[in-house]
Amino acid sequence: MTLQQLEYVVALDTYRHFVTAAEKCFVTQPTITIQVKKLEEEIGFLIFDKSKSPFKPTDLGELFIRKSKVILGEVSELKNLVSFELDNLEGEFRVGVIPTISSYLIPLISGSFAEKYPNTILKIEEMESDQIIEALQKKEIDIGLLVTPLNESFIREIKLYNEPFIFYGQNNYFKDKKTISVDEIEALDNIWLLQKGHCFRNQVLNICGNNNTKNIQFQSGSIEALKKMVENYGGFTLVPEMALNTNDNGQIIHFSDPKPIREVSLVTHHSFSKDVLLDALREEIIEKTPENFVKNKRFIKINWR
Repeated sequence: MTLQQLEYVVALDTYRHFVTAAEKCFVTQPTITIQVKKLEEEIGFLIFDKSKSPFKPTDLGELFIRKSKVILGEVSELKNLVSFELDNLEGEFRVGVIPTISSYLIPLISGSFAEKYPNTILKIEEMESDQIIEALQKKEIDIGLLVTPLNESFIREIKLYNEPFIFYGQNNYFKDKKTISVDEIEALDNIWLLQKGHCFRNQVLNICGNNNTKNIQFQSGSIEALKKMVENYGGFTLVPEMALNTNDNGQIIHFSDPKPIREVSLVTHHSFSKDVLLDALREEIIEKTPENFVKNKRFIKINWR
């Protein structure tokens, strides 16, 4: 017994004509005839008395049709409920964001998102990448915003943009240099790094190698702090492009093609069903990030795991 068969039965009761009922159900007349016959064979009695014209339901058929209408009505209500919930942005949602993204991106989108969706509450927390992965697995958060790919079977990744890495050194670290290559970076030492546990640290090491030979070992979770160390004590670091601002006093050099980039994505557990929220966040983020992030064609994606 299927819902489709119940719909055929209700249509036949409504129109009392096989061809008309088939047309209303958008199927052929033989299809509706065969399916109703199969249903009658399964339940063990005739639903319609076809010996009369027009045909009409049998006594048991009347009871069956009445119950079928109730079932189909409840199914329709259930579909409407599910559709409303899937399309509804109202509610409270937990979001984990890695620090090297949250400091620069969240202030750009929070005001406009709150204005567009006043009944949507985002509880945003800075978390390291491994913490976000664990929290998603335990369903302690709904959404993560971090660097991908993660290669986790339980996680769904929605790519947002590719953000280039930028060389940031003390003034005149390289004289008259407009661009720099990854090969040139590998030969340098005196690099300032984020403390262990940050995926951005791993990405920088994947680009530069382990060349940290400074006699001052500085542990920080802040890219802004690393920039100040570069400005005051020399050396260099790599920063994501969105971390640059007009107050920077260091030497900024872009990479030549192929540029090293980090892939930034929204991530959720596969069971998370609020695609409407993911779409709203994605549109807001894409609108606020530089156009070249999305359009980069030639690059080197730097993994952190």
